[in-house]
Order: sequence, then structure tokens, then C-alpha cells
Amino acid sequence: MIIFVGTRERGFFCEDVASKIDTACEYVEANIHIDSQVKQIMDYKEKCEYLVFDIEQYADDAEVIIDWILKIRDAVNCKIIIYAVSYSPLSELVSGLYEKGIKNYIFSSYLSDKKEDLELCINGYFENFGYEDKRGISFNAEEEQSEDEENRKTLTKTIGIAGSIKRMGTTTQALQIVKYLLFKGYKAAYYEMNNHKFVEAVADAYSDVDKDDIDGVVKYQKVDMYYKADKLKEVQNKDYDFIVYDFGVYSDHDFNKVSFLEKDIQIFVVGSKPDEFSKTYNVIKNNFYNNVFYIFNFTSDTEKKDLLELMEDKSEYTFFADTAKDPFTFGNPEIYEKMIPLSSVKEEKVEKRGFFRRRNKNG
Repeated sequence: MIIFVGTRERGFFCEDVASKIDTACEYVEANIHIDSQVKQIMDYKEKCEYLVFDIEQYADDAEVIIDWILKIRDAVNCKIIIYAVSYSPLSELVSGLYEKGIKNYIFSSYLSDKKEDLELCINGYFENFGYEDKRGISFNAEEEQSEDEENRKTLTKTIGIAGSIKRMGTTTQALQIVKYLLFKGYKAAYYEMNNHKFVEAVADAYSDVDKDDIDGVVKYQKVDMYYKADKLKEVQNKDYDFIVYDFGVYSDHDFNKVSFLEKDIQIFVVGSKPDEFSKTYNVIKNNFYNNVFYIFNFTSDTEKKDLLELMEDKSEYTFFADTAKDPFTFGNPEIYEKMIPLSSVKEEKVEKRGFFRRRNKNG
């Protein structure tokens, strides 16, 4: 039996693999604390052959997660597999598990590759041959890094933006932020970290676009928009001052939470209607999102005061966007200046570091 520790929405690919090897697939309810799942996991100890942990769900420190996974491994006679799509193999958690003898991981983001990774884990391929040949992944850190790349990483700032529900205007806000950064004189790009295919739709809809299928970029209205997942590293190595990542809807199964939380600035686009605000409330009460700005879209003036009261301690990090009929026409600069206060390049040519008004980690 395959046991997936996490939501069915994220682990459903295990069911096809289970059927292929003539076994069953069950789920352990997701939880932000791994110790809360131990009892349910132990209930399966007599039946479990393969135990797959979705480590993205946890808010625990890496050492706590590692300690519990090792305890479970020693207590349950089964193969441990780590679902780590959003993680680097060099991250503290994954490298820590690897050093302790956990050798089976699912890093792939595409469905067919996830299934293949799981099968290869079950068959022992990765334990024997590693990940470099199949997936081009190494658990060994690069010993040296060029000075130019180190400086570039210091200078390039990252902004992550996600929506509470679909059609909330998340992409529009991401593009408006890019336009604001360009207006200030900085070199900025948009990166599509979701499967909505907006960038390719722009290329199909307008005649005056410049599309490069090799680099995976569409240029329109002076905005560089990247859309190919396998080009992420190359885009990060370019000489942009800012990269704005559009993560889509936070509840989508492919939402990259770890990557979102790593960004220098994190922004949620939320709504005020009853069905929208229930999703907004889930976000503001989530322990993961303590360092976030909120942009309300499509909000009437009469609602704003009440919404600020409902946002409680998040109110000073809450903003209201004007209606933007065209995402490529810049407007409403005031809210972006408050979230991302910048001098124009003309006024500040040398000092590009430290201009973020970073908030306290406790909110």
C-alpha cells in the first residue's frame, strides 16, 4: 500500500502508480505539524509499503521534521519517499534528510514526471543511480561561485504575488507592479509561475508582440514576460533589478508555496465580497503568511473602512487597488510606492540595496 501524507489534491498521482503495481493508496490528513500525524501514520504500519511525505505542508523547523521522519522510518517497516516539488536538494530540510539516509525524492512538477519519479523510487533506481542522469539534480553544492553571479544575486530583488481566488486580478496587479518598477527606472520582468498560460494568450491576441520560443519570453508594451518553467534559472541569471513572480491562486494544487515565501516581498490579491472574503480570511489567519501585503481588488469606497477593521493587525499592510481595465497601462502608483518604496534611478544610481521596508517576521 502507498500512504501519502498530505492532501489528496496533491497526492492523487500516487493512485495511478498504486493501480499499476496492484496495490492500494490511502491518505493521512495534512497538518502543519508532523507530530499531529504520527498516530494516523502508525495505524497503517501493518499495511504500508511506501510512505510518501509531502514536506511542503509543514511549519515545523527542519530539524523537527527530520527527527520525526527518522523516528517513523525506524518504527514502520516501509520505504520513505519525500515529495519535495518546491524544494531545492540543497535546502536545509532535503539535504538534512539525504545525509540521514533518506534517498528517495519526487522533485518533478509535471504530472507524468511525478508518476515516473514515484515508480523509480519504488523500484530503487534513485537509491542506486542518483538523480543526475534522469533529472539533472545533484545533492552536492557548487564549491565555487563567480563574483559576478554573487553580485547579481545580491542586487536582484524578488516579488511574489498570489491571489485568494481565481479571476481576482492577480496577473493585472503583477503587471502593474512591473510597470511601476519600469516607471521608476529599474529593469524588471514578469515571470509566470502558474499554468494559466496568460503570456502565450497575449502573444496570440496582439500583433505587435515580440515572442522568443527559445528563451520563453514575450515582450509587449515594454514588459518582458517569461512563461517557460524550465527557463527559470536562466531568467534569474539575467541582469534584472527585479523579477515579479505571478504564482496564480494559492489554493491551486501546483501553487509553489515554498518559492512564494522565499521572495523579498510577498503580496496577496484578495476580494471583499462574502464568498471572496472567506478565502481572504483563510489567508490572513494562515501561520505561513505573516510577512505579506494585501491588495483588495474591485472594492467600493463604502466598504474600505469596514474591511480595514476586519483586517485587524494586518490593516496597515492592506491596500485598495483602482480598477485597471488594461493591465499594461500603469495607474494607481500610490499603493505600490507604499509597498515598494523606491527612489527613481536618476535619484539613486548607486545604492540599490536595503530599499525594501522589510516587516517584522511576526507580522
